[in-house]
Amino acid sequence: MNISRFFGSTNREALRQVRLALGPDALIVSNRRVNGGVEILATDATSLPPGMADAIPLTQVPDQPGYPQPGQPGQPPLERPSATGFQPGFNPSTLPSGATGAPVPPPSHRVSPQAAYAQAAAAAASAYPSAGSMAAGNPLGNPPGYSGTAQGLFAEAGTQSGNPLEVMSAIGELRGALENRIDELMWGNQLRRVPQAVTLFQTLLGFGFSTALLRALLKRLPEHLSPKAAFQWARSELIKNLPVLDSEASLWVPGQVIALVGPTGVGKTTTIAKLAARCVRRSGAESLVMITTDTYRIGAHEQLKIYGQMLRVPVHVVQNALELRQVVASVRPDQTILIDNIGISQRDRYVTEQAAMLAAAGRAVYRLLVLNASSHGDTLDEVARNYTRDGGTPLKGCIITKIDEASRPGAVLDTVIRYKLPIHYVSNGQKVPENLVFPSAEDLIDSAMVQSAQSKALFAPSEADFAALMAMSQSPAEQKAAQFDVRRRQLLPGLLSMLSDTDIRLSSDDLLKASAFVDEQVAVRQSMGLWQHLTGTNAALLPTLDITSMIRQLLKAAQTEFAQSGSRVMLAVHDQVGILGATGEKGRLRGTLLASDTGEPWVTPLQQCGFSDGWLSSCGAAFETTPPINELIAHQVHWLRGQSLQAPVVHVFDGGTPQLWRQLHVRGVNWLVQVPGSTRVHVDGTATFITPIIKQMAHHPLVALPVTQASDQLGGEPAHNVIVWAGESMVDLQARQQHDLPIRVVSVRVLNRTDGTVLKTLSGITNMTAEQASLETVASWLLARNELKSVMRHVARAYELLSQAAPSAHRQAHVLASVQCALAAWVLQQGPNVGVGRQVAEALVGKPGLPATSVVPALFKLFSLKEMLAQD
Repeated sequence: MNISRFFGSTNREALRQVRLALGPDALIVSNRRVNGGVEILATDATSLPPGMADAIPLTQVPDQPGYPQPGQPGQPPLERPSATGFQPGFNPSTLPSGATGAPVPPPSHRVSPQAAYAQAAAAAASAYPSAGSMAAGNPLGNPPGYSGTAQGLFAEAGTQSGNPLEVMSAIGELRGALENRIDELMWGNQLRRVPQAVTLFQTLLGFGFSTALLRALLKRLPEHLSPKAAFQWARSELIKNLPVLDSEASLWVPGQVIALVGPTGVGKTTTIAKLAARCVRRSGAESLVMITTDTYRIGAHEQLKIYGQMLRVPVHVVQNALELRQVVASVRPDQTILIDNIGISQRDRYVTEQAAMLAAAGRAVYRLLVLNASSHGDTLDEVARNYTRDGGTPLKGCIITKIDEASRPGAVLDTVIRYKLPIHYVSNGQKVPENLVFPSAEDLIDSAMVQSAQSKALFAPSEADFAALMAMSQSPAEQKAAQFDVRRRQLLPGLLSMLSDTDIRLSSDDLLKASAFVDEQVAVRQSMGLWQHLTGTNAALLPTLDITSMIRQLLKAAQTEFAQSGSRVMLAVHDQVGILGATGEKGRLRGTLLASDTGEPWVTPLQQCGFSDGWLSSCGAAFETTPPINELIAHQVHWLRGQSLQAPVVHVFDGGTPQLWRQLHVRGVNWLVQVPGSTRVHVDGTATFITPIIKQMAHHPLVALPVTQASDQLGGEPAHNVIVWAGESMVDLQARQQHDLPIRVVSVRVLNRTDGTVLKTLSGITNMTAEQASLETVASWLLARNELKSVMRHVARAYELLSQAAPSAHRQAHVLASVQCALAAWVLQQGPNVGVGRQVAEALVGKPGLPATSVVPALFKLFSLKEMLAQD
């Protein structure tokens, strides 16, 4: 059975897509609301096994436009319990944690899926009315052939069958089996469709995470991420969903009663001693009382008494609920109580008795489950499941012990995520009280996602295992893709022969890697999409291209990259360049480039273009003449602030006046302006210029610059051949009848590492404090802006080529695509880790070294190569 997924802004639109794709006899499997509209899972009746279409109560697609759609007035909504994989977001609470949440029937009454199917089919056949009776009794006016909701059919079958409970149970089993099967089909299809999901699945399994968690996580994996970006996406999702106590102060409340529970041998007594030491250090020995209920293990309470004597804290031994209640009642209300309990196997019935004893203590007990990080994942799951369902007060969280002994700490973090047990402390050794740390989610996930060189993942499938399993379950689509891959590899030698005139030697794999490079870099990927829009669209449709939707797509891409890259801020670099129109007239173009905090360019969502016939902005604004520079910069800044990027933005530009800089500061805009040495500022009330301030400034070498992660070049030289010195000083901007605005002057010098020659000097001013951005950060941003200036040098060439390829397109479409393609050309020319993509581009144009004048043509030829190698 092939399940297809359809999205629409409304139910009507989604159902229209179903009808177009599968016909009016398509069967609706489920529908639900998602962000932005409606999602429908549907299948073709011809893809079902014989007889199943009549037995399974699925809903046919309404084919009458006037009929009320599901979820709208006039008809009950189509609802059914949805499997974990169909949830709109990654919600650990929906993951399997040992039970489904509904009572499971005893084995003697459980019905196999085959028997359930037979019973449900027979019940439905006897209970469902004939076509004639439906036509005669149709008070709701349902269209012919429309089966109504599955819920209505279940109710009808239950009332007309002689054994309604058995029928309902059989139908419930059938529904569950169908949901599980659909879930498995969707998961298998995703693994086949998204290769990086397979790699990530295998990697995270090797770290100890469960298949249940990974399936729920990776179903939301974006499809177009590179393996590295996919790994970072998974890391950020795990960090986001790992519950950790906000602060220690919320635990150490006066009068708190804290009890540690868990199996034997997990380190409860040692952890109690460590907690006691922390409490004494915070509030003094008189604020703490310790109690132990462990009277079974030899020497257990003596061990705790020794700790109590060392800390000068009283220790009480109790054997039952009455004694516990008496001791608790004798303690002052402001004193903290720590209770060490006897270790009980998660399978022992005494777990519930212990929970009942703690519930009868006379005070609210703050129960923490102690989890051994070195235990197997299935064991941890069983422990958490049984202790969360022991009938006592709900667990408030957990303490992880023996993290230093765990070769795969991912298992315990997996359990914590699925059972939502906030981590309070982590024990990383036996020493009391040193080896107890208050954790952070980032540190825990990072420690779990590192492969130890001393251990091997013997209990996780290897890459060869995965390859064999995936090969055994190839779908027809995969077989077709494999056949296409054979044809494509037959095509590659011919392409290579076309490149044989150059001295660059390439292989078939190099061409495939160059094609993959286009997908891995967001700037290149987005530029190819725009290039295809202009060069592949019917000429009659070019004037009607929707610029707004293109801009929206670029903004969304920037938001995705920001979330996945780990950047602290998003840089908005504003710059301009002169261009020539189609008839040779001179114009001016300003563009806004969005980049990471290291200067890696992503997209360009806003452009302003001025010719003799007027000034236009891609956002829709227009003027008869080009506005002053202050207004142009303000337009770029304020438009971008209105786009809800959900990221802190630093605007980087040159030009403008002190009046503009002050206005932006008042409105809460963080800015960095590259300025000439003649810029006027004030020091201690005295007017001066930037140049003399820089001459007196102390400069220091910067060891690690983030910008080197985004560019292979600095100041026209390879980044590894230069050294950067920087300095800073505080000055003021003064204006009449206004307060002084303190700003930082930053000076950057790029020197040749070999001979000390000064390659580049830059100076800038910023309204950001040192706490907001360090000297190294601001210097890196200045260097990034200087490198990105070469982006604008590629714009004129891209504009010329695109205007020739699509002369009937709107000017704003040309401008938008030109700046985005210029970004891609910059990445191709000097981005890091481009490697084979740059070599293939050099071979395509026959220009080793890829000179600046050949970058854009090489980029467009690379796009053509990818189209030739693409499956579609």
